[in-house]
Amino acid sequence: MTRNKIQDLVFSFMNLFKIPCRSTQEGIWQITIPDSEKAFFNGFQELSFTFDREVAEKHRDLEMIAEGSYLLKKIVERLIGIPKVSRMYKLAKPELPPIEPTEPGKTTELMVISPGKVHYRQQVIFNFKVGFLSDARKERLFSVLADPANHKIYLKKGLGNLDPARYQETPEPGVPTEESGEDILRLYLQSCRQLEAAIGPEVEEIRSRNSGLFEAEFARHQGFLEEQKKELLKKKENVCFHLYFFQKEEEIDRAIKDLETDHERKVAELKEKYGLKVEIGLINAIVLGVPTVGVPASQIKKKRREMAMSQVTVVSSAKLEALPVA
Repeated sequence: MTRNKIQDLVFSFMNLFKIPCRSTQEGIWQITIPDSEKAFFNGFQELSFTFDREVAEKHRDLEMIAEGSYLLKKIVERLIGIPKVSRMYKLAKPELPPIEPTEPGKTTELMVISPGKVHYRQQVIFNFKVGFLSDARKERLFSVLADPANHKIYLKKGLGNLDPARYQETPEPGVPTEESGEDILRLYLQSCRQLEAAIGPEVEEIRSRNSGLFEAEFARHQGFLEEQKKELLKKKENVCFHLYFFQKEEEIDRAIKDLETDHERKVAELKEKYGLKVEIGLINAIVLGVPTVGVPASQIKKKRREMAMSQVTVVSSAKLEALPVA
């Protein structure tokens, strides 16, 4: 049987999580689920499945995996939850490195402090999925391009797509890569903060809408509660004084308490229904290698720090020499 993209995805998932999979007959597979993955598969030890609807109709005990099926959706969500990092190298002529300004208020300029060999300067694309979890689930995709050399962050809606003709998976022989691990981590955190700020207006809009819907339904339930309690209290007042008076009164009190308990449960359900939870997940990160000529930016910044420290040391020494000798 020719494998399609769905089958490739499912079998990749099984391999990734070390779930043994074998074909029992044409179009039918069986997996033995390890203890670590039983919760994902609802406690099953073994599971037989197929990708063929005709086979599924003949064997009702099989799990059907197809577009839109519950298990396939769970597998995709699980895979999305695993951040992936890849590297791509730009096919272009070497460019000058962007250097951050030495003084506040000045613009970033392109410069080479001293001659240097060609190296790969790193940029990073972070692809995010944002989920707005409420009465109606919404998802948004965002892409952030971050550059450790000049601390610039560019945010846009949708995933960042690279032109395959302009990038390759392996670097050119002999061209080193400038490692900026600490800068990349910092830029990732900054990207998250910028993304949170960008979705802020939409979050407030959803919360405002949900607040109005909650208040409307709450008022309806509150009105129903008050009406029912009023009816029961009227019955309580009209109970005749006879042998079963206290029993009747007890029943009415219990009914009122049940109404209030049910009302509290419904209010809790409404709060959960119209509450908003925002989930930001990293789909993947693509580290880009940009051919750059000159001294790597990290070395330039290090040199500047050393020069600044040496100037502080010289000034401090001069002040000490100027002190009067006792």
